[in-house]
Amino acid sequence: MAGLKRQPERSSTINPNETELNMANQILIDSLDTATLRCPHCNRQKIMQLSQYNIRKPKTRIKCCCACGQTFRAVLEQRGQNIKNMKLWGTYTSKELGKWCGPMTVKRLNARGVTFMLKVSQEIPPGYKLQLEFVLDDGKQSMVKKEVVVTATDGPYLSAEFASREHFDNLGPYLFVNKLLG
Repeated sequence: MAGLKRQPERSSTINPNETELNMANQILIDSLDTATLRCPHCNRQKIMQLSQYNIRKPKTRIKCCCACGQTFRAVLEQRGQNIKNMKLWGTYTSKELGKWCGPMTVKRLNARGVTFMLKVSQEIPPGYKLQLEFVLDDGKQSMVKKEVVVTATDGPYLSAEFASREHFDNLGPYLFVNKLLG
């Protein structure tokens, strides 16, 4: 899928077939600002990182262009998520020595993964493993070291899932206290 374009809101008569299509193409934005787009024509999927778009409305209409050549409309939907914007400073390094490294800022965090912004422009494709080190904003200024797998990128923003879902280090209590387990 090549692109994402925001569509202006229009008022028109409701076509039952169009309503059916819109219901099928409602896409939820998760707490890490990612959405999984699926082409209704070829069923190809792409995980999009949406932090750069700064979507504030509960529902946003978009037009998507798939690699198969088809375009389709979808509705991005945010449901009552209590999202806390963060600024946790840290660094990232690639598992392959010297390939990627640099400073970053953690923007979103939950038990499943993390969204962060690179301070140095680098093209890190989805699927690569990175080692993250960042400082929590708790009273102890706890250091967290986690291995992640990149799931989506958009400009300087990356979303990644933790390699392990078990958080027995300083991150576990932090997620619990800040209600970020979901």
